[in-house]
Amino acid sequence: MNKLRNSLPRWTRDVSGSVAVEFALLLPVYIAVIFGIIEFGRMIWIRNTLEFAAEQAARYGAVRSASQTAATIETYARSQMLGMDSSNANLDFTVTPCGTTITVVGTYNFTTLISAYVPIPATTLTVTATFAC
Repeated sequence: MNKLRNSLPRWTRDVSGSVAVEFALLLPVYIAVIFGIIEFGRMIWIRNTLEFAAEQAARYGAVRSASQTAATIETYARSQMLGMDSSNANLDFTVTPCGTTITVVGTYNFTTLISAYVPIPATTLTVTATFAC
């Protein structure tokens, strides 16, 4: 058996560098998981902020219904998007006063940070808040 073992080339028995190969194979998977967690967290944060802004704007419009227009309520909703640029082109609010209720619909076209490198389609986040006047 030793004779057969000694006849094999040296590189077939050498295990140095195997950790580097395993690391190189698993690194892309690890990075993809980390970026996926970050992007999913960003999406949930933006959706929660959008929902908060729509709820606050619907309440604002219901409490001050006599003196507020749809444009004023939309401006108020944009001001409630804490931590985000209110003039963002991906952000839109639609205000619908319906006599006894007011409805605010917020939409945001979410794009990932890495979409310039990986073709990931945009996701539309939509929330609706209705408040009785």
